[in-house]
Amino acid sequence: FPVTIKVGNYLETDEELRERFRNTKFEKATNVIESLYSSILNLNGIEDLKIYENDTNVVDSNGVNGHSFLTIVEGGLGTEIAQAIWDNKPIGILSQGNTTVTVFDTQGLPHDVSFSRPTKVNTYISLNITKDSNFPQDGEDKIKSAIITYIDSLKIGDDVIYSRLYTPINSVPGFQVNSLFLGSTPSPVSTSNLVINFDQICNINTSFITITET
Repeated sequence: FPVTIKVGNYLETDEELRERFRNTKFEKATNVIESLYSSILNLNGIEDLKIYENDTNVVDSNGVNGHSFLTIVEGGLGTEIAQAIWDNKPIGILSQGNTTVTVFDTQGLPHDVSFSRPTKVNTYISLNITKDSNFPQDGEDKIKSAIITYIDSLKIGDDVIYSRLYTPINSVPGFQVNSLFLGSTPSPVSTSNLVINFDQICNINTSFITITET
């Protein structure tokens, strides 16, 4: 007899599979740093994470003190991040960063735990285009959305590669690019890559993107 069916969903998308694969290696980690990765990545709201360890006696090139580690976290609650660091950090090794949270141990004693929030680098893009009859009515909004999606996909410390901007821009039909400028100021004058330091992350919104037509 005919019965009513319900359309199913894929168990997981390709991107979800890749993300699960990336996280799995940390979930079964025994190394202290990888265990710390696992603990923080499993917190709610975590968008990105980098950990830099310095096991030497001197300050390294990233400014991490000797026998210390620097955890850089985008997203998540500071109290939960600090607790995860405290639960995993080795005895006698200092946590370093621009944010400090007090954590209490099982005896009720306070401990200062530090980590960093990445410094946001505003990313300004100026685009001059010539439209044709195939250009969508909301084409400029679609171009801006495609650019923002790409920039938001970049991780802590990722440079903005100038030439790669053409891929999201050209995902919208019906126009040609006459000029493209990129910079960290409201008046971009460069066709060079935007260099992002190890403790920085790109920041963009629609007001940072200017599209003019010739």
